[in-house]
Amino acid sequence: MLRAVDSLSVLRSRPKRLLAVFAHPDDEAYGAAGVLARAGACDATAAVLLTLTNGEASTVMAAEGLDREAVARKRSRRMEAVAERLGLDGLLLPGLPDGALAEEPLARLGDVVGEAIDAFAPQVVIAVDPRGVNGHPDNIASHWAVRRALEGRAPRRLAQLVYLQETADAVKPRLLFPVPETAVDAVIRLDASETDAKEDCLRIHDALATVKEDGPEDLLYRPPIERFDFLGKPHDPPLGDLFG
Repeated sequence: MLRAVDSLSVLRSRPKRLLAVFAHPDDEAYGAAGVLARAGACDATAAVLLTLTNGEASTVMAAEGLDREAVARKRSRRMEAVAERLGLDGLLLPGLPDGALAEEPLARLGDVVGEAIDAFAPQVVIAVDPRGVNGHPDNIASHWAVRRALEGRAPRRLAQLVYLQETADAVKPRLLFPVPETAVDAVIRLDASETDAKEDCLRIHDALATVKEDGPEDLLYRPPIERFDFLGKPHDPPLGDLFG
């Protein structure tokens, strides 16, 4: 469901509107695919995914002999398949430079995100935390692009994707930056269909941790929980709904 930004205004009639912003294809699958699947299945909710790059800097696909343009095309097609699987109402692929988002002017990145916010008027924006979840410069840049876009615009809930120490230890002990449980403001417990959708998206992206026979048994989608931190607006106990 590729859309032009100016076509998003038709979705404003939905009572609930959710915009997710990530740096790369597959970031959404590891992070918030369950929440997006829930939104996609709800007639009252409109969900749009903004993926800033086409993932052309993938070293895995480069090892397969694909050049950057071929990688970008392949990963863009995968994003379209993910958007369809999740039932999204919009997919935005501005094609910013993969591996070099941090080198782009922050004002430009903020304008890209801000244009989507202005057209769509979401009440909730999903992004990674300031550390980019794993310290990747593109992920960090995507966070600050969202923060820049939110400046001066009507207040919206910024739901930052976070992981607990137990998840980091089980999946990527050296590659995930966890948060304490006290920092979690929303705990989204996925049902079976949402968990299946998340796994399907990981497989669409050919995510290594999912499809390799020697991969870990307990992946990011098990247990079926996604956690978020509301920047500067704590909730105790945590909410069970990003719109709560």
